[in-house]
Amino acid sequence: MIDLHTHSTASDGSLTPRQILDLARDTGIEAVALTDHDTISGILEIKNIVHSYPVEFITGVEISCAPPPEFKSLGSIHMLGYGFSLYDCRLNEALIRAAEARSNRNPKIIEKLNALGFDITLEEVENRFGTRQTGRPHIAELLVEKGYVSDFRKAFDLYLGKDRPAYVNKFKISCKDAIRLILDAGGLPVLAHPGIIDFQHPHDLDTFVNMLVEYGLAGIEVFYSGHDSALKKHLFDIVQSKGLVATGGSDFHGSFNKGVDLGRGRGDLNVDLSVFKTLNDRLIEIQAIPRLDLLEQNLDYRFQSRAFLSNALCHRSYLNENQNICEADNERLEFLGDAVLGLCVGHLLMEKDPMKNEGDLSRLRSNLVSETGLAHIARRIDLGRFIKLGKGESLSGGSDKNSILSDAFEAVVAAVYLDAGFDRVQTMVNRLFDEPVQQILTSSDFIDYKSGLQEFTQEHFGKTPYYTLAQEKGPDHDKTFEICLNLDTVSTMGTGKTKKAAEQDAARKALALLNPES
Repeated sequence: MIDLHTHSTASDGSLTPRQILDLARDTGIEAVALTDHDTISGILEIKNIVHSYPVEFITGVEISCAPPPEFKSLGSIHMLGYGFSLYDCRLNEALIRAAEARSNRNPKIIEKLNALGFDITLEEVENRFGTRQTGRPHIAELLVEKGYVSDFRKAFDLYLGKDRPAYVNKFKISCKDAIRLILDAGGLPVLAHPGIIDFQHPHDLDTFVNMLVEYGLAGIEVFYSGHDSALKKHLFDIVQSKGLVATGGSDFHGSFNKGVDLGRGRGDLNVDLSVFKTLNDRLIEIQAIPRLDLLEQNLDYRFQSRAFLSNALCHRSYLNENQNICEADNERLEFLGDAVLGLCVGHLLMEKDPMKNEGDLSRLRSNLVSETGLAHIARRIDLGRFIKLGKGESLSGGSDKNSILSDAFEAVVAAVYLDAGFDRVQTMVNRLFDEPVQQILTSSDFIDYKSGLQEFTQEHFGKTPYYTLAQEKGPDHDKTFEICLNLDTVSTMGTGKTKKAAEQDAARKALALLNPES
């Protein structure tokens, strides 16, 4: 049994993303997708822990769409996306726009409710539910709790639903744009719960699906709590005739959709694991197309010879398994890129702050071109999805490992250098590093206390401090680390959200004790 349609506190569900994983594990769900409305923040929250659960997991989202002009009376259409890259630039930009529009919509809903005589504030809603994306379900639930309506459904039927007195139109992108965004992000676009779309004529569903298929629609949510057997058969016939993928899910919202259980829906849902496997097979087909044009867009550079770029993306694990396809891995390019990148970033730093001394510039550059720093830049250009990895490395999440991302980014820098020369690389680096450089120059966080302490202790004591992990607290997705630093009679305790940050904090405190003037 699987469930490919669930919602968490990241949008309008009552359970956190991790609680959904826990529930899936405890109820025997074999595969699950988190498909929050217009956001992937819940997936980012759990992406580092999903591997520890005995549940197959796939990235998901549910995008609110405006229907084609021919079907404008339908109102809002929901498009599910599966298996896409979390770091796709254009998809993330669209979701950010949707979040901004939602934050502007909620005050207008509250204003209309107040005009109807209801004593309710947006701050009250946000404090009550503590979600990152407050919406109508939370407002509806509070109306129930305050006794203004008898149940959740009534809040929508009387006030919050379409054409009701407190309804406010929401931001929507077109179905065509949503499908294209999902496809370009390496995902599979699926029409959500077509059975609850209010078509005016019997054959409108078929006409509507045909139109979406022309846009690139790849699947239909056939198995859904609100779909009777006749509709499921009709939808499955469409799927087979159009070469689409059939998916299914409960539309689970926790307590905000009472009577709908994870995996079981209203008790009549039981989606087989084979549906998940078919979905994955189709995704493999979609993602087998390299789409290096998208990476070039993210780099803002079009290669004269893509052979350089292709080499830069070939990890040694891929070469080991595909020696007839790949002539060399990217390690030589990584070596060259490291040198070119160091010069480019050093030049940029000197331009941005001519007054910095050599020591500060060296520390700043080391921070920017560190493994963590380069991996951050690599994610901003969605580099991971384009790296060619061996099967084992791919299955272990290699496309999102800092070490692989940073090495591949250096190789890409070298590829641009070989293809167009130093000046073009400098232009690209200036654009990609402008924001990180501005942040590091305006923040005291850039100070490398560990290096400073090491230099000081070597000079004055002939030895260096050592660090030990004293304690880690909090859930896996939000840990706090405590690191103990020891050096002869000096001992300090540092805290931070990462071990490195805690070490820096401990070193800062030790420096303050040993060399107050520093």
